[in-house]
Amino acid sequence: MDFKKVLKQSIAARIALVLAALDFLAAVYIALQASRYEGMIVLLASLPVILLITALLVWCTLKNAKLSLALEILLTIVLIVALVLVGKINSLSDAISRTVQYEEVQLVALATSDITAEDDFSSYVLGYTNSDDGAYERSGEILEENGKKVKESHPYASTDELYEDLLSGTTELMVLTSNTRSDLSLIDEEYESKIKVILAKKYELDAVAIKPVDISTEPFTVYLCGADLSSGQDITSTGRGDVNILLTVNPNTAKVNLQVIPRDTFVYIPCRGGSSKLSYSGWWGGVQSSIDSIEDKFGVEINYYAKINFNGLVDLVDALGGVTVYSHYTYTAGEYSFVKGENYVSGEKALMFVRARKMLPENELSRGQHQMELIKGIFRKFAENPSYSSAMAVLNGLENNFVTNIPENDFGKVFELVVKLLPELETMENHTISGTYQWHYDEVREGYYQYYFYPDDGEIEKVRARIEAVLEGE
Repeated sequence: MDFKKVLKQSIAARIALVLAALDFLAAVYIALQASRYEGMIVLLASLPVILLITALLVWCTLKNAKLSLALEILLTIVLIVALVLVGKINSLSDAISRTVQYEEVQLVALATSDITAEDDFSSYVLGYTNSDDGAYERSGEILEENGKKVKESHPYASTDELYEDLLSGTTELMVLTSNTRSDLSLIDEEYESKIKVILAKKYELDAVAIKPVDISTEPFTVYLCGADLSSGQDITSTGRGDVNILLTVNPNTAKVNLQVIPRDTFVYIPCRGGSSKLSYSGWWGGVQSSIDSIEDKFGVEINYYAKINFNGLVDLVDALGGVTVYSHYTYTAGEYSFVKGENYVSGEKALMFVRARKMLPENELSRGQHQMELIKGIFRKFAENPSYSSAMAVLNGLENNFVTNIPENDFGKVFELVVKLLPELETMENHTISGTYQWHYDEVREGYYQYYFYPDDGEIEKVRARIEAVLEGE
């Protein structure tokens, strides 16, 4: 049959041919995007199939143009739906793969003041802590980039004095860095509600190093970091590491280990050249600093990390429709009450469950137990409907509050592995660390006297042995 003659005589044939060309391009694009998550083998395997289907449709156009057009319209609708889904997946993937970390430096004022970013700053005094490396230089950059000049940039001997003058109105603006945030958390736990951000700038940190493995066949450890982010910061900002948990998985033996590291553990912080609390390591140097401190303290290797903030935790639990958690105690925290045993929690209640500690018998150690119980509760709820669509619904709720450096082309493997190991993930043992708290001066921040957690003799070796047992398939 003369192909040109068919096209000339049949409008349906011409439309079908145009649709075939568009569908071919759409199918290739979808296969190319799928290769981001499943590897190039998906693209290589898909191309022959796409070419064959396109050839059959063109042949059908020659034989029966109207039938071919109907098939093409149906295929186009399917591909449009697939393109929308691909767009959503790519958007989500891009959001949770934002692994570049920043320290956000802010110029803040009292929340009750009338100061705004549009003001003329020439009558304002800007205060910064003299020992805060880079605070003066960075505040100068922020002012210059926003076309502002202050009456005076005043150095203070301590954050205590700076904060006192801000509250009294002697100083109108304060430079807020990771250093001053960690200081203010001790000076006034409510400081965040008393200030507002006027100007800010993000400063990029070194990327977190990946120790890659084939997660479908090789054991690995993931650092689960729960960060306390505030004052307008987002998930890419440095923040206090309130949750520090190591999840070790062996895909070959289906063994898992969940180990909490108390946030007050006294660790060496390489980026500061001294020792302090683990929670400050993430505040001062981001996720890489926390990983360095944990690896140095416990002699373990961390392959990847997953970071979530408190908003993300609320969204995650709510996206699942609430979860059931096991509480080791009966107690009341804020407006919520918990009983010893199983408790159903929504997002906000779950957040209180993992944050409450002062009313619990072992304080930080008790909180660590509950943090791990929530993780198991999340896996139990997901096990009720372990579908890809369910996973996507959960991740959609986390889009702005969760990041991970697990490579995109391993996302499919992660989903398959989670589904495979759900029975183990739902029932895995919680491992805490026995130890004591000791009061002394900080090695990094001069003059700060506070408590630190010290593992008991042999506890560090136990942590390492449990992780190694899983890694080695014992």
